Amino acid sequence: MSYKNLNGLDETNKITILSMFNGILSNIKNTSVGKITDIIKDIPATCRMHYNSYQYSLSKKNTYNKIHPIVPIKGEIYNAFITVGVGKELCGAHPVVIMQNQSQNMHADKVNVLPIEGNGNKINPKYQVQITNDDLEGDNILTKNPSRVIISDILTIDKARLGVKVGKLKEEKIKILNEKVKIQLDL
Repeated sequence: MSYKNLNGLDETNKITILSMFNGILSNIKNTSVGKITDIIKDIPATCRMHYNSYQYSLSKKNTYNKIHPIVPIKGEIYNAFITVGVGKELCGAHPVVIMQNQSQNMHADKVNVLPIEGNGNKINPKYQVQITNDDLEGDNILTKNPSRVIISDILTIDKARLGVKVGKLKEEKIKILNEKVKIQLDL
């Protein structure tokens, strides 16, 4: 059964959630209405991703070496939905580069990624790497060309957050990212 075919909340659950919201509202200070509304708007997408993640975990139940239904490859770029962060944390829909090894990509429920942001013309080479369409294999193109990979924002996300595959970086660019990650983590 897919998430869209599930029944809506029953009245008891609606009342429970509304009661919780009322309690939360009384504790919220007047800081950022925009941030609060973003969090509320993200609830349906977060519920859907949680449901998908749960379904994936059920398909692997009691089998430690079973392959996860989503198997990205190191260097691939996916659109990902990252729910609202705190302060300067990245949030929203962003492309990400898969940085995890293939064994983990096959079996793990989560994946290590580096986020990609627009305006690759402005980079700090200490913790950002410019990527262009020329860095991608095949005929794939970036929405924002050039873009920049943010090495300092290494993320671990559930594979349910991965959306459409955008393309794959060429091996030379993956090697550059590997070296920058080693520097970032002091390895």
